[in-house]
Amino acid sequence: MQELKLRPYQTDALHRTREAFRSGYRRPLVVLPCGAGKTVLFAYMASQSQARGKTVWFLVHRRELLDQTIATFKRFGIPLRTIHIGMVATYANHPERYPKPDFIIFDEAHFSMAATWQKLINLYPDVYIVGLTATPCRLDGKPLGTTYDTMVVGISTRELIQQGYLSNYRYFAPSVADLSGLKRKGSDFDPESAAELLMQRAVYGDVIGNYRKYANGLQTICYCSSIKHSMAMAEEFQKAGINAVHFDGNTPKAERTRIVQDFRDKKIQILCNVDLISVGFDVPDCWCCILLRPTMSTALAIQQAGRALRPQPGKTAIILDHVGNYTRHGLPDDSREWSLDSKLPQHKEYKADGTLAVTQCPECFFTFPSGSDHCPNCGAEIKKTRQEIRNIKKIHMEEIKRQYRQKTAAAVHEKSDISECRNMSEVMAWCKQNGKKPGYGYYYARSKGMIRA
Repeated sequence: MQELKLRPYQTDALHRTREAFRSGYRRPLVVLPCGAGKTVLFAYMASQSQARGKTVWFLVHRRELLDQTIATFKRFGIPLRTIHIGMVATYANHPERYPKPDFIIFDEAHFSMAATWQKLINLYPDVYIVGLTATPCRLDGKPLGTTYDTMVVGISTRELIQQGYLSNYRYFAPSVADLSGLKRKGSDFDPESAAELLMQRAVYGDVIGNYRKYANGLQTICYCSSIKHSMAMAEEFQKAGINAVHFDGNTPKAERTRIVQDFRDKKIQILCNVDLISVGFDVPDCWCCILLRPTMSTALAIQQAGRALRPQPGKTAIILDHVGNYTRHGLPDDSREWSLDSKLPQHKEYKADGTLAVTQCPECFFTFPSGSDHCPNCGAEIKKTRQEIRNIKKIHMEEIKRQYRQKTAAAVHEKSDISECRNMSEVMAWCKQNGKKPGYGYYYARSKGMIRA
């Protein structure tokens, strides 16, 4: 049995959550990155509530997370006398089977707007609730402020990497297919359409070639666009002599458990799946992620890339983004403006100075925050793209125009009468400052020969 000792940033999040309750909030949403130990932290909080005689529901939305959560409580020897660990759907559909809660903890709480979750929340409007998530955003953009009344934002992914609680990483984004015409289905890309584009012979070869080039031999999770795509990708890896296995939600539990254990024992090198190993699923033995599912979901993009960041001695994770998710969502440790009241701001491909926010080396496809003239990976010279040059010229021209307008306005400010204006620009600026319509200035300028009739 392992002793439960909180890390400093976990203790800080715990204190701030308690302070939120003391300040009158009843439903705080706690935001900590993937791998920060949210389950451990709130297993501790649940055990303290149990010690005070409270009934606690600790609810998750998937079977894999249920087993994982129960294992966490067992690992730290936390008894389940008045703590009930279960599935959101089960408790929402059959609340009468369980004692009424004093306190509910929701894992992966960015799903809280779903009908089943809302049904359960509405059953107990006066119960204290804590939501846990690494990504408090939804694909449809709806904020979570109608369910949670305050947000506790903890340590950032970048800080966790700097402090050694998460692994550093190298991000490569070699394109393997033209996805520019990819169809949409609802708010996201159509997975079947994406799978069709990515299930071409040349694509399989490029994916396997890039794996061998950047991550050869590393334990890897490969995220595919559909079950058919995942099965085919596993088969192609196997044909290339790389031990890969596909599994999904329909794979029997015993077989899934065996597959994950074989992966940890390095009997299996690559796990191919769609969504099974993404939200909340912990496979610390993963050293590489292959992204073959384009998505508009920032939450999904972060959750998938985050699976590779669990720390190991001497580890630098490799992320192979073959579908350009970084262009839509940035890098895994980018700073983000989380809010309960507004939509997550869309990732900006270009910074205010017109340059790319994230640069991709044209030689080795290493992808990194812009600012360097040379690739940090291979040393190749990084030249500005045509679009960056156009952006910079446009910004420069706008600055010249702005300075000219300011200069003209300052000059006109001293003129008490329109007759003191020397050209059309000054006439129009004088009209604006003196409440005259543009037509007045136009006719005056024409009468003085400043413009042709």
